[in-house]
Amino acid sequence: MPRVLALLAVCGLAACMQPAAAPAPVPAPSAPAAPAAPRVVVPTVPVAPPVAAPAAPALPTGPVDGRTGLHQASLISVTGDADSRYTVLFRPAQTDAGKIEAAPAQLCRAAGRDVAESRTNKPGAGSAMPGVQMMIVTCSAA
Repeated sequence: MPRVLALLAVCGLAACMQPAAAPAPVPAPSAPAAPAAPRVVVPTVPVAPPVAAPAAPALPTGPVDGRTGLHQASLISVTGDADSRYTVLFRPAQTDAGKIEAAPAQLCRAAGRDVAESRTNKPGAGSAMPGVQMMIVTCSAA
């Protein structure tokens, strides 16, 4: 029994005492922490409602040029020379087709002559001015 008592005494003392702690591990130096990646902010783009096509222009109105008979809003320039050759730059969308056809006769009539030749380029035929046509009119000799 003395042995049992001795054993109990050792166990009792062992419970009162803290066990010897092992030395705490020293943390290894780590690589510096990488900076946090910047937050990507995606802007939201408002969606525009569909746009309706523009309405067709109304029939041309307004003052008419006295030399050509074309609406003044459609006329860009009228040039001529002493031999009664004319060059007319105009916007066909801003005048009547009938007025375009009658313009060469009206130009030559104002000069007291008849039309010898007249030609108009096709819309978009290599024009440097979109929407603009050129008419070349040659009147007959006096």
